Amino acid sequence: MNDILTFAANSKKLGKKVALVTVVETVGSSPASAGQMIAVLSDGTTAGTVGGGASEHIVIKRAVEAIKTGEKTFSLEIDHAENDMICGGKMKVFGNIIGNSSGLCIFGGGHIAQSLASIAVQTGFYVSVVEDRPEFEKFFDSVNYKVYEPKSYNATDPAENADYVVICTRGHSTDAEALRYCLTKDFRYVGMIGCKNKVNELFSELLADGISQAELDKVYAPIGLDIASTIPSEIAIAILAEILLVKNNGELKHKRG
Repeated sequence: MNDILTFAANSKKLGKKVALVTVVETVGSSPASAGQMIAVLSDGTTAGTVGGGASEHIVIKRAVEAIKTGEKTFSLEIDHAENDMICGGKMKVFGNIIGNSSGLCIFGGGHIAQSLASIAVQTGFYVSVVEDRPEFEKFFDSVNYKVYEPKSYNATDPAENADYVVICTRGHSTDAEALRYCLTKDFRYVGMIGCKNKVNELFSELLADGISQAELDKVYAPIGLDIASTIPSEIAIAILAEILLVKNNGELKHKRG
């Protein structure tokens, strides 16, 4: 049990969501017993067991689904006989999803990224920063700083635990690499910095490469609400405001009467 909880705690520290699934009841013959537990990550990695075999496979599949759809808890009853298990009994499990529900991945380590990371952490986001310059790590506190070459994004999946992504790298080509990678994923928000001319130029390149207009229409670019000057900290606030608008299903209006 301690190993399972340690695995879950360490995964949570890395910004990963974890499904802790416990057997709460068994009826008849069952490969598991009440109290057994398994921890499941979004990629299907596990620690612990709830009896193994086909029933455990069903539990893992359901746990991964719950993590990816944003559920907080779930319950499941499994009839072993229906899953070709000789024991023929039943078991009930309860799953609890732990971990930060708001993961923000920032591609780039410049001034805007530094300001955005700082205020996002204070707002409760688990923040990852992806850069190919290790020397920039000194500008960031309380974030998961990842050093990856842009060409390796598809292989390394640097934003695997993110719900929201901001692309603000140092140049056109590195922005393009990040956006190409992001368009293969299903994030709640993808925003990219840049003027309209730059955005249109990059989108034209991606269209020519076979990426659909429908996919590009999902990208928030130019990024952020129209409330900032050219000061990096103000731009960061405008970006985070847009993310919060998406996150909380908000609408643009003043609260005063």
